[in-house]
Amino acid sequence: MPPLILVESYVGWHYGRAYSDLYHVWMNLLWFAFNFFSIFLLLQTLFAPWKRMDEGYPKGLDIQGWLSTLTVNTLMRIVGAATRLFIVLIGLAFASAIFLGGIIVFVVWTIMPVFLISTLFLGVYLIFS
Repeated sequence: MPPLILVESYVGWHYGRAYSDLYHVWMNLLWFAFNFFSIFLLLQTLFAPWKRMDEGYPKGLDIQGWLSTLTVNTLMRIVGAATRLFIVLIGLAFASAIFLGGIIVFVVWTIMPVFLISTLFLGVYLIFS
């Protein structure tokens, strides 16, 4: 009778508590990916100047200085947006890989006991045939 209790408790753990634990690990990894790459923060500050590099506009009526400052500030915002967008895309690719990896882990975890038992029986069959 104890082997049946062992099998019952294993199946209960494998298809019960372990799924909950796997889900929590999966969500923690996704949280890590989004926070490591600061995806939401980078999207909020997408068009901010790169490293806060901007020039102040000149006082008075200096059209050449004003256009020069506008050009530099626009270029710094474009550089900032391009850099942030690149990092966001890398972060989203990393988060997508974690998401797909989690789905694969859940599928493999579900069929693993059937696979192990079938390979055990196949091995015994091949030994005696």
